Amino acid sequence: MANTVDDISKDVKTIITKVDNLDDKFQEVFKRSATVPRSDSVARQHIPLKPEVFYGREGLVEEISRFLVKQETSRVCIFGPGGMGKTSVSLAIVESSLVQDRFPNGNYVWVPCIGATSASLFLETLYVQLQVPGDKQVTLEKIITELNTSTDSRLLILDNFETPWNAPGGSQKQVEDILRTLAKLEHVAMLVTMRGNNPPCYNTIKWQSKYIEPTDEESCIRIFHDINPSSKDDPDVGHLLSMLGHMPFAVTLMARLAEDAHSTAKDLLAAWSDSGPTLLSDNPEQSMNRSISLSVDSDLVQRNPNAVLLLAILSLLPSGTTKENLRWWAPSLTTATILSATATLSKAGLLVENKQKASDSPVLFVVPVVQSFMQHNQIKDSLRRQTYLSCCQFVLDHACRYNDSAFSYNSKVLAAEDTNIQSILFNSSTTLHPLLSDKTVEALIAFCWYRAYTKPDPEVTKCAVAAAETYHVDSYIASAVWCLGTTYYSIGENGLSYDLLQKAYKLFNSLPNADPKLQQLCGLCGLDLIDTMGIFISDRDEVLLLALEVEEKCADLSDDIHGQSLISVGFVLVMAKKHQEALSYLDRGSALLRAVKNVPNLANACLVISIVHYRKHRISEALDAIGEAWRLAEMTDVPALQMYVAGQFSSILFHDDRDAEAWNFLEIHLTKARHIGNPKHIAIALEYMGYGYLRQGDYQNAYSAYQAAASQYHSNSFPWAEQKCKDTMASINQKQANPDSVVGFNRPIPDINKSLFYPVGQPPVPNVSTSNL
Repeated sequence: MANTVDDISKDVKTIITKVDNLDDKFQEVFKRSATVPRSDSVARQHIPLKPEVFYGREGLVEEISRFLVKQETSRVCIFGPGGMGKTSVSLAIVESSLVQDRFPNGNYVWVPCIGATSASLFLETLYVQLQVPGDKQVTLEKIITELNTSTDSRLLILDNFETPWNAPGGSQKQVEDILRTLAKLEHVAMLVTMRGNNPPCYNTIKWQSKYIEPTDEESCIRIFHDINPSSKDDPDVGHLLSMLGHMPFAVTLMARLAEDAHSTAKDLLAAWSDSGPTLLSDNPEQSMNRSISLSVDSDLVQRNPNAVLLLAILSLLPSGTTKENLRWWAPSLTTATILSATATLSKAGLLVENKQKASDSPVLFVVPVVQSFMQHNQIKDSLRRQTYLSCCQFVLDHACRYNDSAFSYNSKVLAAEDTNIQSILFNSSTTLHPLLSDKTVEALIAFCWYRAYTKPDPEVTKCAVAAAETYHVDSYIASAVWCLGTTYYSIGENGLSYDLLQKAYKLFNSLPNADPKLQQLCGLCGLDLIDTMGIFISDRDEVLLLALEVEEKCADLSDDIHGQSLISVGFVLVMAKKHQEALSYLDRGSALLRAVKNVPNLANACLVISIVHYRKHRISEALDAIGEAWRLAEMTDVPALQMYVAGQFSSILFHDDRDAEAWNFLEIHLTKARHIGNPKHIAIALEYMGYGYLRQGDYQNAYSAYQAAASQYHSNSFPWAEQKCKDTMASINQKQANPDSVVGFNRPIPDINKSLFYPVGQPPVPNVSTSNL
């Protein structure tokens, strides 16, 4: 709200004038609102009761009730998006014992403002609800006189105050003066509810401001189950409520629909996907579409075309975005128009600003129900296409491999928009094959590579493969299939990985050999194939043959790629137990990688070197190598690399009886494995956790850890590893049954000491919670 200098001066003078002197103090306001003939269109309404089912707002109701009963805090404004339950909260406040005691005998006045589309209608609504006696000439003076007929405490509840506040025609100044005049009556408390992000007249009225958030999940579930009791065992209710953004109005309507139609949450999810809020709009008095339309189609929003455009774009971004990133999503909007548009949408209660922990830049977000409304009713295909192309450009401008120096920064940028990118590029409704081009296919593949390095997802990558195959360009098909193979490798699906990487490598080899870029891609694909073969193929000679073939191809490409190929040969030689020969290749490869400052691949080289020393029982050298590997891995943002290094580090530390340090890396190993979704490494970490507990003599926690590891091995078809864990569990039971018996235990699979372990003493180790099991 912007006041002129004269207005501000008048306000200051008015504030210092005593309330008693009404004739002088309110003279200008009275002239402005003077006499409004009372129409017959405004009928008095009785205050409704609070909703029959009402959960999750008890603390807010009590807090605001306490504000209202104290004169110094008796101006309260509840604001936020539509549908969040502002009116319901205000009705619950009125029914609270604190408010009932403070304002007895009905000394509270319900003022429904939703129809007050002008200052005069707002004044008339006040007049009617207060039951001002006399003729039909509506004046502010009569309203003030009525409120001053008694000095008893009174409460005005101005509900849906955004209607008169944002009314068209330049009447906000008149509404402001009315509100400020009412606020000067010390014995009159005010409770205002409105859509928006700020209370009205916040510079002159001392508000107790409460921004209303979505209801918590537990309360939403209670609401849903109370209205629809048959849903109590429905496993999809939580997902359904999440889709509604835990908006209490939407939750209530959906629960009623479920009860009336005898529908499951799964049925309703499908219907919501098809129809959006129209599903909840059959009843004109309780319509989700009507509630949203009050904001979206308001004059405040519609008279600002940039706000309409920004609302449409943000509605395509399910997780919202920052103002900085809006330049990617909304390239046609300037900084100035973005500021204007965001201000308008905030005033309309359509824009939520979520603060980020590690950033001063909030995320601009449209609540899920409004997103759905816009997507089903308001967004043109041309804007969808433009947003799709903008998304592709955003991905390509931040695309790079995990060993690129820009990866750490770029991966964080992509992570911040990950949900949005997936929604736009991989949602069936927006992945339009007519949009396929070099740019769009490259963007799909680039995003999948980012995911392969950070949070592998085969289902997403399969979409990129399908797009490449539809586009019929062999180099893109090879790249997409390669990415899918690498993705499966990251999550431990070695059989699928091997088949796909073999296919991709053959495709690359079939392409024209003159293109240097394709030669590099072919070499790098070969390196990934070697990694998978080293685990999946038992014939070490066959794997070594491929490794030497790929190394020969890579020798002429670049020192970087050649260094990586030498490490691959060294890794295969380690698997073949040719340790001395392996070190020769590893040392040469490390030197090249160190020279080109390839940190991730150098970390991997140090990891393999540590394995050589560990297997040869050179523990000191193994610790030096794995220590350097971890120092380098920490400099990257590649969770898979950190998982491998932390796992090897914990193994060596346990072997060296440095249990406290080993536990630290074991926790990292398990955390990274779970983040990536690699079941084999989750199982290995759990098995080592059981071993760590055995070393403490903590048989109960050890048994739980081995049980969890066995279950993980079973789920992923490692029967021999599962049986080994079960054998250890049986040994634990034997030891617990007879504590004095001498029982030996299997050591974890990676341990080079294959003898049985006999616990001796209980070395001090950190207390690691078993809640992670």
